[in-house]
Amino acid sequence: MQTDSMNSAVRDFLKRHLLDADSFCREELLAGFLAEMETVRNGGIGSVKMIPTWIGHPVPLREAVSVTAIDIGGTNVRSTVVTMDGQGIRSLDPLPVFPTPAVGEELSAGEFFRRIVNGVRPHLHTGKICICFSLANIPQKDRDAVVAAGAKQVNVPDLIGQRVGQCFREAAASLALPCNQEITVINDTVAAALGGWSENRGGESSGFIGFIYGTGTNIAYPELTGEIINIESGAYRGFPTGDIDDRYDAMLIDAGNDRFEKMVAGGYQGGLMTCILQTAAEEALLSRFLTDTLFVPEKPPLSARDISAFSGNPFGEGRIAAACENDRERSVLCTIFDAVTKRSALLCSVTLTGAMLRSGIGRSENTPVFITAEGSTYQKQKGFREMLERYLAEAGKQYGLFYVLQHVPDAVLKGTAIAAVSV
Repeated sequence: MQTDSMNSAVRDFLKRHLLDADSFCREELLAGFLAEMETVRNGGIGSVKMIPTWIGHPVPLREAVSVTAIDIGGTNVRSTVVTMDGQGIRSLDPLPVFPTPAVGEELSAGEFFRRIVNGVRPHLHTGKICICFSLANIPQKDRDAVVAAGAKQVNVPDLIGQRVGQCFREAAASLALPCNQEITVINDTVAAALGGWSENRGGESSGFIGFIYGTGTNIAYPELTGEIINIESGAYRGFPTGDIDDRYDAMLIDAGNDRFEKMVAGGYQGGLMTCILQTAAEEALLSRFLTDTLFVPEKPPLSARDISAFSGNPFGEGRIAAACENDRERSVLCTIFDAVTKRSALLCSVTLTGAMLRSGIGRSENTPVFITAEGSTYQKQKGFREMLERYLAEAGKQYGLFYVLQHVPDAVLKGTAIAAVSV
């Protein structure tokens, strides 16, 4: 149990290091985010991207068709053959998931794609392939996409500037596999938005937004013209950061990039929390025994999974729980973890509110915007969804926004398949 003095010390720690959501002014954060969206959309320079997708619009099919949907994420690669017709998606035939190449090792772009092609080879028999590529990419009018930036610690130095579909085709040819399919490349957030469309084709939604909160984070939304825009919101640098955020960022191979994503997303939570707990021990808020037990060279780095395990059961057998000397430390850790989750929910709510306001949709209770929420961290991080929904509800009342926030099973794979047949 925490004493009043300990409560005060924890609150002071969170405020000084800008880990407390109450230290932020939501209206100021939103104004800054909207201003940068406007600047970049008008051709100015900013940290977000505002990328047009060029995929056209989903339309009902007249006959059954099967397409291959491949999701190359920051952690895993998934593939499925999707069969659909005029009534929508009929079936998915997935392969086992396998780890994304080049996480933890450096690969050339050619080897990166050869490993992916080899992993999905049983699905290369359809006439249409759509690749959902989660790293930042610039869609082209021929439905391919050029990689714009590395992210999520995928270590492929020569990947930037490569055409994803072309590299995939060349890798298939080098392995003597089919390589003449029609290939479309989209972003995972755009796929999530289209996955929402596949789930609600007959609904009353005024539009669809894709929200990714997993290894990384991003948003895709429709402009007033109907064109789907990929924001690459994880790259946003306009949110204030604390000294621990800055220290953690400086340790990474892409220091200075993706600052918002590094504050909230699952791929970075373990590293960021490591820095937070080490700082707490330096300031005598936690014991050196705890950090010395948690952070030794023989053990793997702390992960989002470790944090979720502790948050779900502080007295369990997880790695963090086992390192606690007493209930006081458990209580301090719970308070810190909850605060970081609350900060993540607040900042994500700002970007989602900005997307809704920018799009002009969701202004009537009868025609809400449908937000497809996708990502392992969204589903597993204790308390995040509830906090996000609370902040969005407050924003909805303040700005007159109506929305449905929902996880759609296999949204990215479904949306990827929809993109393959969009015109």
